[in-house]
Formats: sequence, structure tokens, C-alpha cells
Amino acid sequence: MLDIFNLVFEQIRNAWRFRWYGLAVAWAVAVCGWLFSYSLPNQYDSNARVHIDTQSAIHPLLNGMAVRPNVNQQVDLLIQTVLSRPNLETIARRTGLDLKASTPQETESLLAELGSRIKLRSTGGKLDIYRISFTGSDPTVAQNVVQQVINIMTGMAVSDGGAKTTQAIDFLSREVDEYKGRLDATERELATFKKNNAQLMPGSQDYVSRLQSLVSQIDNLRDELSAAKDRSQSLQGQVGGARRGGGTTTIAAERSPQVLALDKQISDRRNQIGRMLSKYTPKHPDVLAAQREVARLESNRSQLIAQLRANPEEIAVSADGGYSALRAQLDEARGRVSTLQASIKRKEGQLDDLKSGADDMTDAQAQLAELTRNYQVTRDQYEKLLTRLYSARLSEDVERSNNPLQFRVVDPPEVPAEPSGPNRFALITAALLGSLAAGGAFAFFMSQMRPVFINRRTLTDVTGLPVLGAVSVAWTRAQSIRRRTTLVVFMAGVGVLVVCYFGALVLIPLGVSLVPSFISGQWL
Repeated sequence: MLDIFNLVFEQIRNAWRFRWYGLAVAWAVAVCGWLFSYSLPNQYDSNARVHIDTQSAIHPLLNGMAVRPNVNQQVDLLIQTVLSRPNLETIARRTGLDLKASTPQETESLLAELGSRIKLRSTGGKLDIYRISFTGSDPTVAQNVVQQVINIMTGMAVSDGGAKTTQAIDFLSREVDEYKGRLDATERELATFKKNNAQLMPGSQDYVSRLQSLVSQIDNLRDELSAAKDRSQSLQGQVGGARRGGGTTTIAAERSPQVLALDKQISDRRNQIGRMLSKYTPKHPDVLAAQREVARLESNRSQLIAQLRANPEEIAVSADGGYSALRAQLDEARGRVSTLQASIKRKEGQLDDLKSGADDMTDAQAQLAELTRNYQVTRDQYEKLLTRLYSARLSEDVERSNNPLQFRVVDPPEVPAEPSGPNRFALITAALLGSLAAGGAFAFFMSQMRPVFINRRTLTDVTGLPVLGAVSVAWTRAQSIRRRTTLVVFMAGVGVLVVCYFGALVLIPLGVSLVPSFISGQWL
């Protein structure tokens, strides 16, 4: 640490020999720096604040009906493109700045400087308030530039006019027309296929369901036919006995009028089930309900037969009346047999036709399913495109009647009365500090160019030879006085430099008005 201190002290003593050169350099740098700060033109800053309102009362009312544009994205695009080259050229032309450039190179430099001086930024917070500022040497031009930026931003927002929406509407209109043609073609193709293959159309049932339904109907008809034949044979025997006998006769409980009435209800209900099975599957709720009703009637019939067998006197009838009634029931039973036989024959014929045309029906059903699927897909796509088209048209009407970007100037630009820069206090202070640093650096440089030995240790280190002794300088009185005078003069020079620094700060207004005129020669 002591070695470092000694080395620094030696360098300072060595540089002290050239203090007058350093003082001269410090004065020169300080004066040049102060004159330069005076020569800089005043800068005027013009500001404006605008509020970009992105909220509209009509959009919540049309939520889900119209397409709302991304307003925040529009604002970002507007801010980024407002300082494009065409807009900068427009600003320069409207403010007269383009008259300062006579060559393409000067024009490029002018536009680049103009773009760097225009500042457009958000003030932050939830309010969409943006600050526009421009710094220039002419206060009127600064205010005009900010005003032109506001005009361009407003014009860009209004001139958009839903051009992109119009393009979308044109595209959707072409797609809707194309899909409408496809939908009409598929509708005609589907209708023609159904017309040409009407006998193979499944209706509400497919091939397997129709086959199962016919088999079930035939089984039910055969059961009814067997019951009808048994009833007819029983009635025929009873009619013969009633004809040969006389007075009163007793008939079997199964052929009593009460039981026959239940048999008729059961038969009617089974006929109803057969008709249902021609339209519905065996699992249909109506079919199941009818089957439960038949089971209930059959249960009642069994209970009634058991009751009549226990009390035969309840089924006794007169011979004449019994014969006539039995004859009528016999005729009805025979007709019922004939009807059931005809129905079974017809159903069996339908079953044979269905089995023989199974391949054709399967192919027809497959083709029908494909045509129906194509028609459904085309119709769904057509309806979606049509909905989008109506939404786009509504959005276009909304954009034309209501601009989503509403500009409101909060603080209009004004002509600045006082300059905002440059900061001459900082520049003059920096010039003083820089001059002192430059003077010290120059003295140090001279000491390195013309070095001397300050003490014996340095001489020993350099030559490598031992130094036997050193002779001190004995200053005379006159020499001592001259040294002190020189030191005082040097310190006075440094002090005057500091005093001139304060004077330069005080004389800033005068220097700003005189130095540029002196440099340009207008003071002559």
C-alpha cells in the first residue's frame, strides 16, 4: 500500500512540473465547451393527449349476432403505422419541413430525424390515453407537427370503413351461392331416388325391423286362427245339439255369452296389436301396453270360466234363444276364420317378397343413407355459411354506422412559450469538469513524455546502481518568494476558471442570443 502511495505521489509531483500547460488546456476546453453550449439552438417540446375510446354501447346489444372487431389490435396497428414513411412525408409537407431538403439524401435524413423526434406512447393505466410529443427548434412547427399526427390518426381510423368486412362478405356470398347450388342438386337427387325406389323405402323401419315385425304378426295371426277354429268347431257342435234338443240347454262355460264377449275383446285387441306391429317394433310402448291389456283380459276370462263352471245355472239359456244366438256366433266365428286365413296368406306373401328383395332393399337403404348423409352435410354447411353471411352483413352495418375507435383530444397541442432544452446548466458544468480532467490528463501526458527522477529510490530502480547520496536544493529568499507567487498565480487561474463557470451560468440568456449570431456572422 505504501509503495502504491509513493508511486502516486511521484506521478503527481512529476505532472506538477507542467501545471501551466494543464491550466491552459483546461481554460481552452472550458471556454470551448461553454461556447458550444451557447451555440446549441433552443428545443421546444409540444405535447398533446388523446383518448381513444374503444368501448361502444351497441356491441353488448349485438353480442352473438355480429362479429366485433379486435379494437385493441386496431389501436396497436394504428400506433405502429402512424409514423410510416408516407405519413412522415405528409407531415413534412403540411408543416413546411420538406422545404429544408433539396436532395434525396437530405430528404432521407429529414424524415429519419422527424420520425425519431415524434413520440407516441401510452400514459398507462386502464384509461386509453396516449401522449403525442415533438421536439423541435421552432415552437410553431412543433405544435403543427403534433396537430398533423392527430389528424392522421383520426383519418386512418375513419378511413378503414369496414374494407376487410366487405371482402369477407363477398367471399361468404360466393360460398353461399355455391353451396346453395350443391344443396339443390342433392335435394333433387334424393327426391328422384325416393321416387324411383318407393317400393324399397324402409319408412320408419329398416329391413331387420320389418322382417321381425312381419314374423311377429304372422305368429299372432296364426294363434288367433287356431283359437277361432276351436271356437267355430265348438259352436257348430252346440248349434247341432241345440237343434236336436228342446226347451232349455246348458252350454259349456267356455261358450257362454259372457266368455264369448271377452273372447271378442281379446280378438279385437290382438287385431289392434297386429296393426301396430305393421308400424312399430315389438318394443314400442303402445305395443307393450296392448299386450299387457290382452294378458289382463285373458286372466279375467280364466277367472270367469272358473266361476261359471262352479255355477252352471248362470249359463243356462232357452232352446230357441240359445240356438239363434249360437247360430249367429257360429257365423261370426266362421267369418273370423276366413278373415284370419286371408290375412295370414297376405302377410306370408309380404314376407316372401321382403326376403326375395333383401339384397335390393339393403342396397337401396345404403344408397339412401349415403344420399341423406351428403344432403345433411351440405345443408349444415350451407346454414352455417348463411348464418356467417348475415352476421358479416350486420357487422358491416354496425361499422358503418358506429366507428369502433372514437378519438377525443384531452389536451390539444399548444405553441410552447419556453424552451425545454438543451440543459445548458448540465452542459456548462460538464464542460468545467471536463476541462479540469483534460488539463490534468495533459500535464500527466507531458510528464510521461519528459520524465525526471524525483528521489534516489527511483534512480536506483531505473539504473540498478547504488546512489551514494543526494544534495538538497537550498532556495534563496527571492526564489522562495517567486515560488509562492507562482503558486498563488496558478491557484488564482484555477479560481478565475471556477468564477467564470458561475459567470457562464448567469450569462446563459446573453450567450444564447450572442454566440449563434456571432458564429453565423449576423452580428456584423
